[in-house]
Amino acid sequence: MEDIVLSIPSADYSFFETLAARMGWSVRTRRASVERFLESCPKTPQMTDEEIADEVNAVRYGK
Repeated sequence: MEDIVLSIPSADYSFFETLAARMGWSVRTRRASVERFLESCPKTPQMTDEEIADEVNAVRYGK
């Protein structure tokens, strides 16, 4: 399966959605893709702010 980004006029979205359903494709808006990604992210951070700062400094300054 290949993911693509396709920009179409809002007025044509309903037509495209119908066409995609007939072809067996799935259609998802960019907003829905972002929301899906955000929902899949962990709710609690795995690193503290200090740990993140230490990582950034280690890469940036070699510390």
